[in-house]
Amino acid sequence: MAEVQFPLYRTYIAARTEANNAMTAMLAGSRLAAHTLQLTTGSKRTLSELFPTVEHIRRLNLRSDRARSLLDNADHHLASVALPYALATHEHFVLSSIELLRDDGVAIGCKASELKAWSMHETLFEAAGHPMPEKWLEIFHLLRKMRNCIIHAGGYSQPALDNHIQGMSEESIEEWQELNDQLHSGVVQSNRVILTAEHILTGFAVTKRLGREVNSALVRKLNKSSWARIAVEDFQDTTSKVKNSPNWRRALNGYTRQYYSPIELSDADLESASRKSGNWSIESWG
Repeated sequence: MAEVQFPLYRTYIAARTEANNAMTAMLAGSRLAAHTLQLTTGSKRTLSELFPTVEHIRRLNLRSDRARSLLDNADHHLASVALPYALATHEHFVLSSIELLRDDGVAIGCKASELKAWSMHETLFEAAGHPMPEKWLEIFHLLRKMRNCIIHAGGYSQPALDNHIQGMSEESIEEWQELNDQLHSGVVQSNRVILTAEHILTGFAVTKRLGREVNSALVRKLNKSSWARIAVEDFQDTTSKVKNSPNWRRALNGYTRQYYSPIELSDADLESASRKSGNWSIESWG
């Protein structure tokens, strides 16, 4: 699907990418550290004795064999941090996108204070007249309920998660298995939520897909005049060109082709938005 690279979306992509890279680096780092500690097998010394110049090493006052065991089994703990991180980054983008629609005069089914993670996608897609991406929403809600169990129930499974697992469609189950190499029911073992490294990657992959769906919904619903205003303001925030100059106008056209091409903004759309925003004040536009 074609994407419009407006400021809110670019900021979201950058934040999601940064979080993804950071969590992946920590995941790989735990493996790398465990691999390195194999060289110290049999040592009776603590890590601070073996690696005295490493920052914070004294906080982990363990022998290398015990430290390596922790690193080898760090996936659940890393995922317990990464999953809320991924979902929070995405939630901010979706809620901000709903307010874009509201500001454009689109009827939203509830007040801003009533919007929550469990209903935000459905509210946005319904308001925008966008088809519900049911498969991805089911997986998102599975991840969300897993997160809730980790944060609010000490890692124990709750009825909301159990019921969601039992009610998932075949299509969503197949997608989950492909992403995670496990049955969807495998997230709960002995009444506890067990997170894996794959869940980290799935969290970022699913929010990436739903972010694209939100982008598409905004393209479908926001007025062209609103997109023209956003594009002009976006361009003016980034350009060094002098207003009311041919160079400014040509650069604006080039900028909108690069970042806003799915909207198909005309020269007249851009002129109108430029004049209304006070970025073009002379009589001639051409």
